[in-house]
Amino acid sequence: MRALADPWFSDFLIRVGNGDEEDIDGSFIRIPDDMSIPYTSEAKSKENLINAIFPSLQINGGFSDYIISRAILSTKNENVDEINDQLIDRFRGEEKVYYSFDEAKDDKNEFYHMEFLNSLNVSEIVVCHHAGKRVFFPRIPLCPSEDDMFPFKLKRKQFPIRLGFAMTINKSQGQTIQNVVVFLPESVFSHGRLYVALSRGISRDNTKVLVKPTKDFNQNGVYTSNVVYREVLHDM
Repeated sequence: MRALADPWFSDFLIRVGNGDEEDIDGSFIRIPDDMSIPYTSEAKSKENLINAIFPSLQINGGFSDYIISRAILSTKNENVDEINDQLIDRFRGEEKVYYSFDEAKDDKNEFYHMEFLNSLNVSEIVVCHHAGKRVFFPRIPLCPSEDDMFPFKLKRKQFPIRLGFAMTINKSQGQTIQNVVVFLPESVFSHGRLYVALSRGISRDNTKVLVKPTKDFNQNGVYTSNVVYREVLHDM
């Protein structure tokens, strides 16, 4: 694990990663109060989440350093897409939609119309090696590698870029983000995923967590599942 300037946060992450953080009901650990965003209603909680990670967005939204220094992490693509749409709606100005050119290869009978193909969401993985730099994105053909994703072979020609203020926890691996909010509308469901999410941040002050409660505990505080298989750690 990389060295952090916050010793308490480093120790906390090690305990979470090793499964040593005190738990209740088998796997639920308490998120420190000062790292928690209280959950009220779904709409209000998401609004508080966005305001916590992107304060004064209308004023600062035009500054690249402000945008690239913060991110929201969540468990599923559907949660990420919803948050990204909400944030895009907050920007002023006229909205422009750029369509991709799609085709279904070997679709001789033209069963799949352009409107349908344009509506499909295909995952694209990008990395931030060029953060803060001007880069050239050629328009390229993309063909999803998953053979069973659709009953046909999709070919999409587009600029391989989209606005993203949130990403899944899996796609955040290897990144260091100055300001992080972890959004957990459901508990993590795989080994070490909570550790991966929390360890993207650099300090306790700059890492916040919003948990939608999935269980009621007779104790104060915010709890979420921490899935750690110790046998995996012993084999490493």
